[in-house]
Amino acid sequence: MAGIGFRLDRIAREEGLGGIANAAFHGAVISSGPWLMTACAVFLLQGWTRSAMVPADHVIIQTSLVYAFGVSTVITAPLAMIATRVASDRFYLGERDAIPSILMAALVWATVASLIMGDLLFGFAAGMQPDLFLLATAILTLFAQIWIASPFLHATWRHRPIFLAYLSGIAMAAFFLILIRPTQPIAVLAFIAVGLLVTLTLLISAIREDFPAPPDWRRGWISTTPGVLTLGAAGLTNALAIWIDKWLLWWAPGSVQAIGALRVNPVNDQASFLGLLTMIPGLTLILVTTETRFDRVFTDLMSHCMGTANRRRIEKARQKVARVIRLDLRLLMVEQAILAGFCWVLAPEIIRLLDMNARGMFGFRLTAVGVIFHLVAIQMSIILSYYDLSGRIVAVWGSFLLASATGTFLLSGNGFAGFGFGYLVGAVTAASLAVALVAQATGKLTYLLFVGNNPAVVGNKGLWARFWP
Repeated sequence: MAGIGFRLDRIAREEGLGGIANAAFHGAVISSGPWLMTACAVFLLQGWTRSAMVPADHVIIQTSLVYAFGVSTVITAPLAMIATRVASDRFYLGERDAIPSILMAALVWATVASLIMGDLLFGFAAGMQPDLFLLATAILTLFAQIWIASPFLHATWRHRPIFLAYLSGIAMAAFFLILIRPTQPIAVLAFIAVGLLVTLTLLISAIREDFPAPPDWRRGWISTTPGVLTLGAAGLTNALAIWIDKWLLWWAPGSVQAIGALRVNPVNDQASFLGLLTMIPGLTLILVTTETRFDRVFTDLMSHCMGTANRRRIEKARQKVARVIRLDLRLLMVEQAILAGFCWVLAPEIIRLLDMNARGMFGFRLTAVGVIFHLVAIQMSIILSYYDLSGRIVAVWGSFLLASATGTFLLSGNGFAGFGFGYLVGAVTAASLAVALVAQATGKLTYLLFVGNNPAVVGNKGLWARFWP
């Protein structure tokens, strides 16, 4: 994504105020456009099903989508991390014909995992009727395949096909819902599945245009990529950290039994989802400004280390890296804190305009504040990935997961007044640990580059799993 950020950064610097606005808009579309479109579609669908269907059928639709969306992100997170890493290595080496095979393997594993989870959730736990069970499982599987396919289009910086694929899928589902106006959950789930299938088909078609080689199974990719288990663990802990507080609150006071053994917490689910949308400006800033600026100074440091620079020049380059990290961290926190302040003050009006339950105000406010620290953890994790310290990335998201679960569990008896607190505690914990780990590694960065993480000295074995330089 850094290459995209360079192009947007150049637009912002060379085209004045219009360029800044243009770069910000494109950055938001690239980093969060599909997510934002999905969020709008979910809110609109929720309002429509609430008004057009009986409450029991409305619950079936919403519960199926919530579980399919949440579970698909978790089971595909480690697969996506490993697949994109392996594909990036092949792409860097010029082996473009390997990309379709990597994508195919990831899609197969995602499908297997989705079918297993769909059977456990919608078949065993929910006890759905066969037709509803098949459609809910299909939606979960399509979500999982979309999460796998989307990152592969970033390899060639083609983001318009991603945007158009999501837009076309949403438009297709909306067209059928508006035209036919179904009142049975099976028809609604079927139209949603059709929309997801359109999105997936367009994504894979665009990927095939860039990588037309026929897919075939090749051995040795995983074994030649160091630290794949650590990469998978980083993706899994990241996804679990985001969802753990929602899952725990599905069993807390205020939650409801939706379908069979499946439970939801409508008030917190809506509030937390809305709060997480405030992450979009921060993600845009990371893409357009902070990641590109850090990439430049880190590349400069690497060129000094690989060239003929003396120790004094290398140390000055390392100090510049540290300064850029502090500057970008301050910029990100100030920008996101301003947005969180607006959300805190305007929360009652936002809740009213969206026709949400007023009790979700607590969860929305605390989630918006937690997003500040969540973004800090993301930015620091990017830096740790530059340093080849994936073990630390696992530690960051693992601390998020444990702290969020603990905070949510301790306050679960407080009802809606405790919504969002666990997420906030987890985000603060992860951000604090991430900043400390990045600061320690940056202080010893010269040693890390020459000795501590140098394959010529320590070898490839265990390199990515290293925690301390």
